[in-house]
Amino acid sequence: MDKKILRWILLAVLLICTAFLLYSIVIDPLGEHDIMLALAVTAGFIALGMDKKKNK
Repeated sequence: MDKKILRWILLAVLLICTAFLLYSIVIDPLGEHDIMLALAVTAGFIALGMDKKKNK
């Protein structure tokens, strides 16, 4: 049960970070953006998907 709660918390954090990235790109499309945050969010979604597949 703890793993399921942790997965939902991780998903919420990743969605918040994704929303922040989209907001910053929409507000300043030609400005400088934090590529490390984008890579971390991408890696988080990949890890979350791999963990979900492993549990089935």
